[in-house]
Parts: sequence; C-alpha cells; structure tokens
Amino acid sequence: MKAETRSESIWGTWPGVARLRLQGTTLFASGLSAFLAILIGLPVAMVILMSLRTGFPGEVVPFTLENFAEVYLTQRTYEVLLNTVLFAVSSVAVTLVIAVPLVWILMRTDVPFKKTIYVLLTVGILIPVFLRTIAWILLLSPRIGLLNKWLQELFSLSGPPFNLYSLTGMAFVQGISFVPGAFFMLAAAYRSMDPSLEEAAYTSGVGKLKTFLRINIPITLPAIAAVMVYLFMTAVAVFEVPAIIGLPSRILVLSSLIYTSTTPSTGLPNYGVAGAYGAIMLVVGLTLALLYVRVVKQGKKYTVITGRGYRPREIALGRWKWAALAFVFFYLSIEVFVPFIVLLWASLLPYLQLPSAEALASLSFKHYIEIPTRVGLQPFINTAILMVAVPTVTMILSVLVSWVVIRTQVSFRGFLDTLAFIPHAVPGILMAVGLAYLGLAYRDYFPLYGTIFIIILAHTINWIAYGTRTTNSVMIQVHRELEEAGRVSGASAPRVLGKIVLPLIAAGVLNSWIWIGMLSYREVTMSLTLLTRGNVVVSTVVWQFWGSGWVPQVSALGVILILFAAIVVGTLRFALSRLGEVGGTS
Repeated sequence: MKAETRSESIWGTWPGVARLRLQGTTLFASGLSAFLAILIGLPVAMVILMSLRTGFPGEVVPFTLENFAEVYLTQRTYEVLLNTVLFAVSSVAVTLVIAVPLVWILMRTDVPFKKTIYVLLTVGILIPVFLRTIAWILLLSPRIGLLNKWLQELFSLSGPPFNLYSLTGMAFVQGISFVPGAFFMLAAAYRSMDPSLEEAAYTSGVGKLKTFLRINIPITLPAIAAVMVYLFMTAVAVFEVPAIIGLPSRILVLSSLIYTSTTPSTGLPNYGVAGAYGAIMLVVGLTLALLYVRVVKQGKKYTVITGRGYRPREIALGRWKWAALAFVFFYLSIEVFVPFIVLLWASLLPYLQLPSAEALASLSFKHYIEIPTRVGLQPFINTAILMVAVPTVTMILSVLVSWVVIRTQVSFRGFLDTLAFIPHAVPGILMAVGLAYLGLAYRDYFPLYGTIFIIILAHTINWIAYGTRTTNSVMIQVHRELEEAGRVSGASAPRVLGKIVLPLIAAGVLNSWIWIGMLSYREVTMSLTLLTRGNVVVSTVVWQFWGSGWVPQVSALGVILILFAAIVVGTLRFALSRLGEVGGTS
C-alpha cells in the first residue's frame, strides 16, 4: 500500500504529467471562456444587430442607420436622457442621505437591537421594488392615496398635498430601495475604521456630529464614491419605478422607452428603435463599469486599518442613543413597515378606503382565498423552477470561473474574470430584449422563446457577475498548500476541486445560492420583457393585476411575497446562528 501511494506521488510530480495537467487546465479555461463569451456576447450582439435593422425579427432586410437617425435626431431622446440623469442623480442622493448615517450608527455606535435591524435590512432588499412602489402609490397617489385623502379630510384641503407621480416621487421611492444595498457595501469600510481617529477628535472636544462630518465621511470617501458610481449605474438601468410611476405621468427614462418600444400598449413592436436606445444604455453602462473599477482600485490606496494597536470599538452615544434608534426606525418604517401595512390593509378590503367603522366591518380574507383560482398553479411552479435552476446554474459557472481565476496560473485568467463581470455593466432589460430578439429572429436555432428556460438563461447571465464576485472572495481564503497536497498525492484537478476546494467553500457557495434564488424570486424586469402565456411567474402576475386595476388582489399577492421573503431570511438567520453555536461548542 505504501509503495502504491509512493508511486502515485512520484507519478503526480513527474514533469511530463505536470505539463499535461497545465495543458488540460488551459484547454478547460479556453472552453469556459468561449462558452461565457457566447453566453454573454450573443444577447449584446443581438441588441447591436437589431439597431441596424428595420422591420420584424427574422425578416431579411439590409443593414441601415435609419433607427439611429430616428433616435438621435429627435429632441425627445435628449429630454429622456435628461430625465434619466436627473432620476439617477436624485435617487443616489436620497440613498446616501439615509445610508451613510445609517451605516455609521450600526457599525460604529452602541445602538441597541442591531441583529433585528440587520434582519429587517435584508428583508428590505428582498421585497420586490415594484411592490414597495405600489404601496407608496396607494398612500401618496393624488387620486386614491390614503394619506392624501386623510389630510384633505383633516385640514379641509381643496387638493392633495402630495403627488407621487413626479420625478421627485420616483427618486424618493427608488432611493429608499437602494439603501439596504448601499448599507452592506459601505459596512466593511466603517466597521474596519481605526477608532483612534475618532477618539482623538473627542478628546479635543469635538462633538459626534462634527467628527462624523469631518473624519468619518472623508476617510470613507473612496468607498462612498464607489457606491455612488455603482448606484448611478444601477439607477440608469432600473425599470420598475419608472414604469409604475413614470409611464402614467408620461415621465420617460431610457429603460421605460426601451420597454415601450418592444412591448407597446397599442401598435407593433419596434425592435430597431429599441436597439438604438439600447446602444446608448450599453455605452453608458460599460463606461460606468470601467469608472467603478477604477474608483475601487484607487480606494485601495486609502488605509483605515492600522497594524499597531488596532482594535475596533463602539462609540457610546449616551443620550443620543434613542435619537439614533429613532432615525433607524424611521427608515425601516418607510422601507418595510409602511409598505407592508398599506398592502395588508388594501388586501383585506373590497376596495381601497380610509380606516373607519364601515371599513373594519368589511375586512375579510376573500382575496387570499381567491388567489389559487385567479392565479392558477403554473406561475408558482415556474417561480419555484427559477428559484432552483437559476442559482444552481449560476453557482456552477461561478465556481468554475473562480477556480480558473484564483487557483490556476492560466495566462488569460484576468480576461475570464473581466468577461464574467460584463453582465453587471449591461442592464437586465437590455439583456432580456437581446434574448427576445434572438428567440424571435432565430427560433429554429434558439427554440427557447416563450418558455421558462429563456428567463432562466436571462437571470443566469444577469447574476453571474454577482456569483463570481462572491466565489472569488471565498476561494481566495483557501490556502494553496491544501490543493498542492492533493496534487502531490496524484489527485487530478477536478478531484482536487471536488474533494478539497468545494467542501471548504461550501458555506459561501450555499449562501450565494440562496441569495441568487431570492433575487430571481423578486425580479420582474427581465421576466416581464420575456413574458408569454407559457412562462408566467408570480412577479409578472402581480404586474398584470396592477395593470388591470385589481388593487386588492395585487395587495394580497404582495403580502404573501413579502411574508415569504421574511420567513426565508428569518429561518436562514436562525439556522446560521444555530450552526455557529454548534461550531463554538464543538
């Protein structure tokens, strides 16, 4: 037995075998790069292709610049671009005004109930943005808004005091929805900040507010700048808020213009014009992605952790503790509590009305009971398929990409990593439009249009950038000597990956798998763009109900979606805490 093991060890270290392994790894990395290039590049190529053609997908027509002339020589395009920029800038401003103080309070101070707040922030991320938008419409619409009606009755006002159907209203709702993501992106920078800088200010008699403005914000400015670029890039591409609030009030942005070009309420779709608009969004997205990478690299020059005597400590807020907690509660109210309560109230009524004795008498669970009849089983089945298939395929690809990028010496591994990041720069609606055109124009070669599989493909492409970022971060923590020991023992590269690396990164992979599944569960933009009768999911059902004016039914489905997200987050939080306790006792 010893002789056999020794011979395997010698065989595994033989230069010829090592060379063959390197060639095999290079061949595998080349195949993976080619596969990703096709997977990501085809939808983008379709956007460019359809911008150069007129007519319907599949028609044989010559290339033309007619679509670009129609788009770029029209004043409306530049009005829409201005709306897009104003909406994105205003949304980012709303987010930072809330997120920066919030992350300082939770990361740097002794404010109570932190674990509960973290859970609620996570739930806030998983609540579909379109549900939150609908809830705010039910509250602040000038025609049906409950708060507007109540204030008009209370103060005998002639008109509604608030109007959500404006660029300001759009930015308010979108900015609030960005806060949890911005919080988790900034958390590491504030958590790792050297407390001696703050303590020096306090010793000099500087107050907490001035210290926050003069020390905390300047030190974390690179991180804040990176978040600003990331959020601006996201705000340019978002669709739900501009569609639900902007379209009825004729406030158009790029994403809503692309959607209405391919899915018009009347008339025929114009994929050529959508492609021309998409070219603008594609250039903007890639430019902002490049800027984001540069800002992140520049930020690494700033050091907030010192090696000598570094020990992160919480700041005692004293009498300001409850004021800080009130700020946190205010944000959680407008992010989670108020939208949920509004949807719950509307779901129990036959029609939307202010609280009264008559309204209380009419409360019932009728709309919840009718959901199986109105919705049917297929949307729930399709949603379940998405929640399993998308994270599974995404994480398989992510692990393979990260293994090549982090654990091998392939010369073009940097290119592969950049290739996997590209979907982050391409808006989801653009990727979906490209896949729709591919499915319609080349249905004989790509027979996925109208099936749930084309949505799975769109979601997988969209989330692969997130998947590879997370697997990169966990795989880089595994020391190379563990893999080297396996190779010396004669184990092949796939065996080392499956038996050594994967078990060590399993927790991180599982966490990302669950997170991507929940993101697919709440996503509506790509699902709506690719919608047909055969691939309806729950999120698109809610969208269709809202378009039909079925407010109670929308609210009932919304409450169920929010409760499901809360149950998943709470269960995972409990399970992970229990695993931590078991690990600690063992």
